[in-house]
Amino acid sequence: MANSGQKVVLITGCSSGIGLRIAVTLAKDEKKRYHAGDVYGKTLMLLPLDVCSDDSVKECINNVKDRHIDILSVGLLGPVESISIDEMKRVFDTNFFGVVRMIKEVMPDMKKRRSGHIVVMSSVMGLQGMNF
Repeated sequence: MANSGQKVVLITGCSSGIGLRIAVTLAKDEKKRYHAGDVYGKTLMLLPLDVCSDDSVKECINNVKDRHIDILSVGLLGPVESISIDEMKRVFDTNFFGVVRMIKEVMPDMKKRRSGHIVVMSSVMGLQGMNF
């Protein structure tokens, strides 16, 4: 469990990109405000997670001590153009329903504790035009 004053942050999609950068930034926090497990100098823990699988989501959350998560960071990132409908369905399952699965699994514990934050990040590329 986190020390007094530390927060447990669960970041999905942190194998690369923005999620990885956020994980590294929090793990290096000089004030040690964030607890992320017992690996990498006691500041970072990696858990397997497939947000497209209800069982994987439950297993991941159950592997967090006391299911205590203070901050959940989930992303809504992914390309829209130039991919097939089947591929887009997989992207939608990951980027929309994956977020919903994570929130549904974490929210009841946050409500019981009457504390916690959920941070949903998204790309602005859906709002911007690009010249090709």
